[in-house]
Amino acid sequence: MTKPKVGFYGLTGCAGCQLSVLFSEDEIVSVLGLIDIVSFPFIREKNIDQHFDICIVEGLVADKHDLETLKKLRENSSILVAIGACAHTGNVPAYRHYTLKENYQHLLYEKKEGIQDIDPTPLDSWVKVDYTIPGCPPDKREIMNFIKALLLGKEPLTYSSPVCVECRRNNNLCLLEEGKLCLGPITRGGCNSVCTNGSFECWGCRGQTDDANIPAFVALLQEKGFKREEILKRMREFVGLKLPESTMVFFNGNNNA
Repeated sequence: MTKPKVGFYGLTGCAGCQLSVLFSEDEIVSVLGLIDIVSFPFIREKNIDQHFDICIVEGLVADKHDLETLKKLRENSSILVAIGACAHTGNVPAYRHYTLKENYQHLLYEKKEGIQDIDPTPLDSWVKVDYTIPGCPPDKREIMNFIKALLLGKEPLTYSSPVCVECRRNNNLCLLEEGKLCLGPITRGGCNSVCTNGSFECWGCRGQTDDANIPAFVALLQEKGFKREEILKRMREFVGLKLPESTMVFFNGNNNA
């Protein structure tokens, strides 16, 4: 059988998601014989003009070159996968949509057309994304399980329970009880509660669960002394562009929605 041609690419971002793949040492060895990695910036020269059976892209669109590269990869890929919070939601760079321009004006490239600035946006704002591996960065086991599922012709599983399930499984103390603004109860798990394992509150990088009860959660946080504006700001840090409409309706004042 012909091995599937797989490419790994990075747009604007920190390359942390690609490093998560490399750090999957034992797991990645188990699939290397089943795939043909035709592109990976850390180990092979990039070539966006070839065909990919599976193309895994990290980072977000932040300039014209990002957009041109993404469109070419989409055109040449049977399956395009967004990996990591930047590719999935826009992550922290997309927070500029919610702040004053003078706070980031000095960081913009405007004089050189080749690197002309574009509002930071996730991949699916520009092209069709077939699958998403969330997280900042994603768990290495999750990445390998995803790739194995595709190779077996199976639909990759989507984790739907909140981070709190994994947090309890790992015998962690509840950070809400310690007075920390933790988004674990409304955030999709699958990360093995990596942040809360180290007593660092969840910031929601994997997006909200489908059944998140925002009114009840906000009421709980307000009872603990957090302000409504502070809660919304925290929710927007990683996934602002992908907050459900129902969440934004609630924060815009229609508590009955």
